[in-house]
Amino acid sequence: MEWFDKPFELTFGIQLLAALAAKYVLVIVFRKRSELSAIATKNMLASIAISVMNIGAAIYFINDINAFLQVAYDTLHIPTLDPAFWDGWPLWLLCIVGIIPRDFADYWSHRAMHTRWGWPTHAAHHTDTHVNAFTGLRVHAIESVLMTMSYVILLTWLQMPEAIPIIAAFYLVHGIYVHMDLEIDHGPFKYLIASPIFHRWHHADAPVAYGKNLGNIMPLWDRIFGTYYNPGPCREQMGALSSGLADTNPFLIYIYPLQEWSRLLKESWVETVSPIFNKHQSAPDDPDQ
Repeated sequence: MEWFDKPFELTFGIQLLAALAAKYVLVIVFRKRSELSAIATKNMLASIAISVMNIGAAIYFINDINAFLQVAYDTLHIPTLDPAFWDGWPLWLLCIVGIIPRDFADYWSHRAMHTRWGWPTHAAHHTDTHVNAFTGLRVHAIESVLMTMSYVILLTWLQMPEAIPIIAAFYLVHGIYVHMDLEIDHGPFKYLIASPIFHRWHHADAPVAYGKNLGNIMPLWDRIFGTYYNPGPCREQMGALSSGLADTNPFLIYIYPLQEWSRLLKESWVETVSPIFNKHQSAPDDPDQ
């Protein structure tokens, strides 16, 4: 699992610089003055703070996570392809072949995170009320760990290390692009690669769009599995304020998973265990005893 022990500070630095560049492209080229607004700035700083918290968590827990993943992987005895299988494949085709299964795994992981118990891991990403290039930094460490585990289990058997850096770079660039406030929809290619319009609906704080547009790269999965929603440019409020989630307080955003899981556990106790316990307690004594 040495590949997981990567320089996250460097990755963060590159992503931060790329997001800054994208922000000013919107301001200078597309005249998006809203990128300079107070709410945009507050959300940007909150996203950066969450990413910095993730770096701290990663540095502290990286060895434990790495050891756990290695033990789990060895225990599962997952067969792997011989790396020589890919010899002779052009690099561009190798990258496409690598992106498709990763995105398929992403779709189902993403879909699981839009369920009752999965939502707390993913909620941080949806708290941004000014979705832009920095929103990609707003991912909770718990979500990052769970997504990494899915890649380890589902994708490492492919054994295509040559393509990994290129695929990672593509995901970083596309992740910034797809969160930008641009009315671009890719026309006839809209099912093959996600556009800003498509993904903006995913962040809309509107019931009609909840749990929709879950494909990170390929909206095709949403078309196939019934989660596609794209009626045109999105004018809805972004974020999750209607659900009571903070948007500019990184501390509240970061502790939300623990708060929500505690609430869900309490709710489950009240709904299931507590009635059984109370019924047993209130049952009349057996007269024969």
